[in-house]
Amino acid sequence: MVFGLTAFLLAGAAPTAAPVTRPEQLADRFVAAWNSHDPASFAPLYTPDAIWVPVAEERTHGRQAIVGEFGKVHGANGWAARSTIARRGEAEVHGVTPDVATVFFHMDFLADGKPLPGFQRAMILVAVHAADGWRISAGQLTKESEPR
Repeated sequence: MVFGLTAFLLAGAAPTAAPVTRPEQLADRFVAAWNSHDPASFAPLYTPDAIWVPVAEERTHGRQAIVGEFGKVHGANGWAARSTIARRGEAEVHGVTPDVATVFFHMDFLADGKPLPGFQRAMILVAVHAADGWRISAGQLTKESEPR
């Protein structure tokens, strides 16, 4: 059994059946979903009425629409199908209430396992807790500024 779980984790997929018990786990679940290139793997991460902001000029409303957008970019002709990401550093969590938290983390887009210069991103998530675990209620992907 341990070998099977280890092989599953090494393949880059996250066990989505297990509930997210801490908000910071959403960062790793998001990375695993991205790297799986399976849009359906994003669905368990989001609330039904979630809002996703992939760029400042665009907002996607609702889990179904968000999964659909991930399907476009991770599909056969999508740019994300050729990318992987890695979390950089620890996720920073700030509790707002016992059932709401913000999760902030940095990530890199990778090529051949190495960060691509100019493709560093920051992510902020609004996480909410329900009976079945923590989920993303809102999220924004932000390009990092050049070092000053």
